[in-house]
Amino acid sequence: MVKLKDRDWLVDLFQQSKVNMQKMLPEIDQNKDRMLEILEGKGLSFLFPLMKLEKELLKQIKVDPSPQSIYKWIKDNISPKLHTDKGFVNILMTSFLQYIAYEINPDDDEEQLAAPSKEQLEEEKQLLLSFKPVMQKFLHDHIDLQVSAMYALQVHCNAKGFPKGMLLRYFVNFYDMEIIEEEAFLSWKEDVTQEYPGKGKALFQVNQWLTWLETAEEEESEGEDF
Repeated sequence: MVKLKDRDWLVDLFQQSKVNMQKMLPEIDQNKDRMLEILEGKGLSFLFPLMKLEKELLKQIKVDPSPQSIYKWIKDNISPKLHTDKGFVNILMTSFLQYIAYEINPDDDEEQLAAPSKEQLEEEKQLLLSFKPVMQKFLHDHIDLQVSAMYALQVHCNAKGFPKGMLLRYFVNFYDMEIIEEEAFLSWKEDVTQEYPGKGKALFQVNQWLTWLETAEEEESEGEDF
């Protein structure tokens, strides 16, 4: 079929079919790594470009974390069609967060539960700032994708047991660095999807800050009315 039609046609057809290929594998093979291995063996890994991205992007960032290099790799390996896909943004943000966490605390040990040092906080901020151009490239003016990025952050914090202050710290940095817009923060707050774990705990940690943001927004719009 690939020989008769081009790959894009086959990818579109496959996505429209909503077939869950993972569920079609024997139970023992029903995991992403095994599935990717089987697809690569049959020359069909292009059907799941995001799966390749999930596996490769963090490796690429570790090899060269410069924004130019990351952006070039994405451009060379991921179809432009997927650049506005929520799954793509989720993987992109998760990879950045995992890289930052690793750089700050390579052992990922108990220290994660203790408050980070002043130096670690500064390093976290600088690393985030270094990835800002790539994040803005894909998130700017896309509120729905910014919300997806925030869910990636929520899941990341949840996986680490919600270290005290981590989520709030990232929210403030995303806001100050103009990576995430006010509207996206408030959309995330109101969204009721159960797809991502840890929403209740996440809200508890940032509710006060979100209330401040809402108030600041209202005051700003009232000021514009005069």
